[in-house]
Amino acid sequence: MKAVILAAGEGSRLKPFTATRPKVMIPVGNKPILEYVINALQESGIVDIIMVVGYKREKIMDYFGDGHDWGVNITYVEQLQQLGTAHALRQSSHFLKDHFLVINGDTIIDSSAIKEIMRHRVGDAAMLTVNVENAQKYGVVKTQNGLVKSIEEKPKGEDVGNTVNAGVYRFSPRIFEFLEFMEISERGEYEITDAIKKMIFEEYPVKAVPSTATWLDALYPGDLIDMNTAVLRERKLRVKGHVEEGARIVGPVGIGENSLIMAGSYIVGPVCIGDNCDIGPNSVILPSTSIGSNCTIEPFTRISNSILMNNVKVSSFSYISRSILGEGTCVGPAFIAESDNTKIAVDERLVPANIGAIVGDDADIKGRVIVRPGNVIGARSRVGSGATVLANVPDNTRIL
Repeated sequence: MKAVILAAGEGSRLKPFTATRPKVMIPVGNKPILEYVINALQESGIVDIIMVVGYKREKIMDYFGDGHDWGVNITYVEQLQQLGTAHALRQSSHFLKDHFLVINGDTIIDSSAIKEIMRHRVGDAAMLTVNVENAQKYGVVKTQNGLVKSIEEKPKGEDVGNTVNAGVYRFSPRIFEFLEFMEISERGEYEITDAIKKMIFEEYPVKAVPSTATWLDALYPGDLIDMNTAVLRERKLRVKGHVEEGARIVGPVGIGENSLIMAGSYIVGPVCIGDNCDIGPNSVILPSTSIGSNCTIEPFTRISNSILMNNVKVSSFSYISRSILGEGTCVGPAFIAESDNTKIAVDERLVPANIGAIVGDDADIKGRVIVRPGNVIGARSRVGSGATVLANVPDNTRIL
């Protein structure tokens, strides 16, 4: 069986990180989200993958190549305009002559769930469903006698149920008949769920395949923190680098090759540290933190429940909690990013979140800077010494 991975979208709600990469390439647990999808397919026995790419496609193609390093064969198809999931799937129609899977590239799902939907061979369509909290953020699914009866995107109200579309489908080539002549949605896109609604309206059975497997999605920056926590909890972590005498490691901690944990440092897992990192001396790294490769954490710094991407430098006496620091970011001494319950602006509305600082790639932040919870510092921005960031800072901005 072949699988189509939809990986062409931008993920605008996750700016500033999608200013420099597609959503599927945002790292959690020191791996791009898309890598977890490919690993799950490979573990399920699917090795022939058609990858639909578009926005900043070179980031995906350079990283995964032909898929050999992951034990799969990847064929790339380009979606020149990001016009929705149905439009993306149509780009791959000439490769698909038998039953196939479709899976979103920006969600993490366990291979056991993929195996469940692979076993269903009846009819022309099947949809994987999962139960979640806050179902109003997703496509809520109503089922009856094992069949999908309705899909409502982001419904309003309290009693909408908790069964949602997991973004994993099994189709026969007949689906392409329903993808033709589709009407564009209110968002200006052609969606697979609209094709499924059309199938239901014309009384074609769409099988609902419920799963209790792990399913993780990130709509907003705070969701990346929760996703990072979840994947670290499941990862098998190994120490490959060097831990000096006097440093203490507690619980599951992964330390990459050529990384050095200096004396007096205290690390409590789950924590994942990449290759070629220098940590300490006398630094504290607490659970649910991932630190990418080529990072430097200077003495007397405390980091907890955060994501630091590759090539990040954190200077001495800094405090970072539930924050995300983009690739190439450099922060000066006494940087403070404390988390709290707040609201962040997404799509011109405020979304509740428990988060600290959100810092885009290649930001340069000088010493004694405080970032109030939930505020964004855009990619390639510069913040001068002693500043307190009380509002979002756009990309390429200089604050003296």
